[in-house]
Amino acid sequence: MIRHLITEALSALNHYRLRSLLTMLSIIWGVASLVLLLAYGQGFERALTKAFLQIGKDLVVVFPGQTSMQAGGERSGRRIRLELSDVKAIQEGVPTVEAVSPEARRYYPFVFNERTRSYSVSGVYAAFGRIRSAELASGRYLSEDDVLHRRRVAVIGENVRKELFAGIPALGSEIKISGIRFTVIGILAKKTQISNYSTPDDMTTFIPFTTLASLSDVRYLDDIVLLPASNLFRDRVVADVRSALARNHNFNTQDTRAVEIIEWSQFLSLITNLSVGLQILLMIIGTFTLSIGAVGVVNIMLVSVTERTREIGILKALGARQRHILLQILFEGLILTLTGGALGFLLALALVNLIGSLPFLGAIFEDTSGRGDIHLTVSLSALIISSTILSVVGVIAGMIPAIRASRLNPVQAIRSD
Repeated sequence: MIRHLITEALSALNHYRLRSLLTMLSIIWGVASLVLLLAYGQGFERALTKAFLQIGKDLVVVFPGQTSMQAGGERSGRRIRLELSDVKAIQEGVPTVEAVSPEARRYYPFVFNERTRSYSVSGVYAAFGRIRSAELASGRYLSEDDVLHRRRVAVIGENVRKELFAGIPALGSEIKISGIRFTVIGILAKKTQISNYSTPDDMTTFIPFTTLASLSDVRYLDDIVLLPASNLFRDRVVADVRSALARNHNFNTQDTRAVEIIEWSQFLSLITNLSVGLQILLMIIGTFTLSIGAVGVVNIMLVSVTERTREIGILKALGARQRHILLQILFEGLILTLTGGALGFLLALALVNLIGSLPFLGAIFEDTSGRGDIHLTVSLSALIISSTILSVVGVIAGMIPAIRASRLNPVQAIRSD
């Protein structure tokens, strides 16, 4: 029976081909709009997340602080300053930490040929690059040997290269930092970095910590950066590090103000919430657009039911039950909606492939690589969301005229002109 009803529905739609085609066009455009909006929303989230994680995927940063509790005979309000002994304490006493590096920052004049600029200089260990997700455009990053032998080598940010060298090859060149010659061994790739705790990496030069110690007093560190050994230990790292530093500086392990430990991924929820809000808004807009197409289906099907009133009356007089009429008209609405939906998916896929990406953060950070753009892709979740909405809309659009047709009185329907 179902097969017969579907055959009858297809026959009726074929009889009104032009009307059916025009009805499907509104569904096609509605589905394509919904899928495109969802693709944009998900691309927006990926671009923001990627830019946020440029600072380091699982970065944890320790900053100096001030005690707020008494401990071991020490008064509260005591200033806690980070030193290299703290780095050693974390390395040796916190197994949940995979890599750790001190960081001391200074601001020095740079000289190359006749050009002079001032930039931020960070003295770090070799592990700093891995912790901070340092991607190189060319050359190499600092090594443990560079730190051990106090080599005068530097890894420069992209903006430093652009401003200081102005088109001249930078890799292997010698620059003067605070009057001391350094060799450029690496150039960082351009970063579309939307989060930071100091000068952006593009405007920073990184040198071995031991080398910076020969230029300046680095007894006290600006911060310590570290990488958890695993995501499984992420919740334990902060407590373990604070306990190690508490033993080193004799403060209460419950004193969260003694040292400030920031797990950078906690701020990722702000990006997620912003993106989810945008995607919900875009989904609502897309659903309204698709609903307009559904209204068109309802109107066309109601007109069709009105024109076929006599036919429906004859079918009921010949023994067709109310559910048979209901299913036939419902199938007609569903076929129109689902066929239009499938064509809408194909149109959206074609448009996504044609558009590819849209400019976003690249224009702000002067990055022409495309890493900061919104890349449109039709994901599985977008297909599931749009298919669910389409199915609900299709059932509603088909059900309204189907119920009206099934309730027609056969005698009055036959007499209808």
